[in-house]
Amino acid sequence: MKTNTKLAVAFLAAASSIAASAADAPAPAPAVTFSGYAVVTGSITKDSGAASVSDLDLTAAKFGVTAKLASNVSAYASLYYNGTDADLLDAYVTVDAGSGLTITAGNFLSYMGYEAFDAINMAQISYANGGLLGGPVPAYHTGVKVDYVTGNHGLGAAVVDSIYGSTLFNGDGSYTSKGLEAYYTYKGIKDTQIWLGGLQDNDNGGAVYDLWVSYALNKTDSLGAEYLVKESDGYNWLLAYTKGIDSKLSVTARLSGESSDVADAKFVKYTLSPSYAFTDKFTVRAEVSYTDYSGAGASTSNSTFYAIQSLFKF
Repeated sequence: MKTNTKLAVAFLAAASSIAASAADAPAPAPAVTFSGYAVVTGSITKDSGAASVSDLDLTAAKFGVTAKLASNVSAYASLYYNGTDADLLDAYVTVDAGSGLTITAGNFLSYMGYEAFDAINMAQISYANGGLLGGPVPAYHTGVKVDYVTGNHGLGAAVVDSIYGSTLFNGDGSYTSKGLEAYYTYKGIKDTQIWLGGLQDNDNGGAVYDLWVSYALNKTDSLGAEYLVKESDGYNWLLAYTKGIDSKLSVTARLSGESSDVADAKFVKYTLSPSYAFTDKFTVRAEVSYTDYSGAGASTSNSTFYAIQSLFKF
């Protein structure tokens, strides 16, 4: 096992111990609470005409601390390990101004994207898209955002240091050219959420527009669809269906694709991913994905991905 992986495992063990101690604290509930997760993934990737590449490692671990600073003020910070390095991830303060209005300042996750950043919140292991467009859905950046939720409507806007940074953990740290994000969501149709968002990356003048829709067929089954356009580059899309077999077993089937005019390449990806929740704290997930590439800029004609993943949360 890698040295940094051993350190991450030790850190997670200590974090779990702290969280367990906090959970045993007597009433009233503490002003500080802890949460987090760890993910171990084994995978094999086989590109056409190339040898298989395999890996088994701790691929993600997160330890978060939430503090209640006042009746309407809270703070959250997290340390995140991405399989190679550990770094501060979330670090923000939120003020509840009342009547559905909140103001947040610090380092926080982008609004954009149907699929979750945290592996523990995903329905499968791999992401649907992103490679050909250079990852159009950003992760973390620093700034201020304002959100307003009332009834079936929600909207928000953020002014940040940059849309994209040198890593997924933060923006570029410079406010000379700011990044802008905004979204609107509507839940007035039974069991349906419609989400529309956009961003402006003032470092390079690019814009991204993202529309996704989710529909709950029942308590365990759901449908999702997303269409994203990256200005002057291309687009991607996904369709996903999650079926609950019983209280523990579920299966997600996903069809997705991406096209880049700049890279002169496109692909269609087929994904099947079952998950089994042994407890509400421990889940095992598997995935088989096949990606079919085309276009002069494609580096391979096809790629197959096999993976199994264990997820622990506290």
